[in-house]
Amino acid sequence: MIYKLLFFLGLFGPGDWVYNLEDIQCPKWVPDSEEVLPQEVTLSPQMELHNKMRCYCQVVKTKERECLDDNVPRTLCLQRTKDWVEVNLSLKNKNLPNGLVKLPTRNVIINVE
Repeated sequence: MIYKLLFFLGLFGPGDWVYNLEDIQCPKWVPDSEEVLPQEVTLSPQMELHNKMRCYCQVVKTKERECLDDNVPRTLCLQRTKDWVEVNLSLKNKNLPNGLVKLPTRNVIINVE
């Protein structure tokens, strides 16, 4: 019985629950300041994107570095960052499968002489 338990523990390995990795939460800052906006205040879409990029640079990458410094497996730290980017910075459209926007492709003709 103990051998079966050890087998399954070794098979699945420790997950992110073992390392107590919490989801990354970012505040909404007042543009061009360190002051945090109240919960009920909303930003324009352009300022919202600016806020998310600031969060990525100041909070998400810092959390990733702290995660790696705490000797958490690299794949878990990078996956947490990737998940945050996918949720917060992906272009989405509810009319397409999986909600992801297909970027336009362009053909460019170049004359080479």
